[in-house]
Amino acid sequence: MEIIGGELGFVGARRRGRCFGHTLNLSAKAILFGHDADAFERRISGVGPLTEAEHLIWRKKGPAGKLHNLVVAIHRSDLLTGMLRNIQQEAFNKSSDPKLNARKPLDVILDNDTRWLSQLYMIRRALLLRDYIERLIAHHRIDFEQQNKAKRGGPKKSLTLPFICQPENQLSDKDWEVVEIFAQILSYYEATIKMLEGDGQIRKRKRGWTGSYGNIWDVIQGFEFLLEQLERFKDIAKDFPDTEHFRININLGWQKLNEYYEILSETPIYYAGLALHPAYRWKWFERNWTDRPEWIDEAKNMVHDVWRFEYREAALPGQEPPAVEPVPKQRKTSDNPFQEYLKRNRYTAPEAGHGGLTPGEDEYLHWITHCESGDGSI
Repeated sequence: MEIIGGELGFVGARRRGRCFGHTLNLSAKAILFGHDADAFERRISGVGPLTEAEHLIWRKKGPAGKLHNLVVAIHRSDLLTGMLRNIQQEAFNKSSDPKLNARKPLDVILDNDTRWLSQLYMIRRALLLRDYIERLIAHHRIDFEQQNKAKRGGPKKSLTLPFICQPENQLSDKDWEVVEIFAQILSYYEATIKMLEGDGQIRKRKRGWTGSYGNIWDVIQGFEFLLEQLERFKDIAKDFPDTEHFRININLGWQKLNEYYEILSETPIYYAGLALHPAYRWKWFERNWTDRPEWIDEAKNMVHDVWRFEYREAALPGQEPPAVEPVPKQRKTSDNPFQEYLKRNRYTAPEAGHGGLTPGEDEYLHWITHCESGDGSI
């Protein structure tokens, strides 16, 4: 980027856009696996059955690691998979609820090593199947002990229980509670990354058609939204013992997000995109950074410098013929908490400003001081 900037006449570092998805990946892995998540990922082969050493490595990573081991053991055993299906089917058949009678058994979902989205899908399915998984463990132990009885009728003293039946490999009630909170946290990450990826749909707005492919003005809000959620979960985690790795990991995830949030100022486009958006403008900063006036001043200086040194004297392109309006796709609706956050932070503009741009007036100053009543719907 520095070389390209030198050839084209700009400072490369100030044009560098960072991958928000990569930042979320680092933060989510810290929440799940704590310190040295990348080193942990490199130590796990992900090929073939887990070795005893790999089982131990995962188990040391707390409830998420223990759940991973349990899911791997079930997923890679035809016997356990069949037992889990049969336990579910038996419960469905006994139910008086017609909806349950019609349900089909579900399998566990195996995560893709330390890819956090696959971890989320694994956790969600495991929570859904928790009762059946616990029955599976109990049934499997009974069957195993019956098949390995000593002559006097009891289990053999030298008997080694199957992996999922060993007490140290099972999830306690507190472990399941931690896993459920992990699912809640990662659901906010999922909602944010999906919004910032965009859905590619064409939507009609007051001033024309626009496509949503991930918006630069949503990046700062994405950081604020997730940091706010993690602050809330840090309070929840106070009730958990240190051995759960829970409080520490949430703090690590928060620190990783904040680390990348602080270096956004190296790239002014994130601030310019939000400040120049008609539905947010500087009102967003004044509303959300009330206790950080120095941040607001820094952001205003950055955006003004972008205008002053890069755009104010730029020649306007020639008038292009009007584009043919595309056929809009139906907008998807979903309960996305980040989308709701964005809606809440939109600025309700006052009545339309008076007059247009006067000769000699600075366009940027005119923009930030004049609003239109429809700005909030853009």
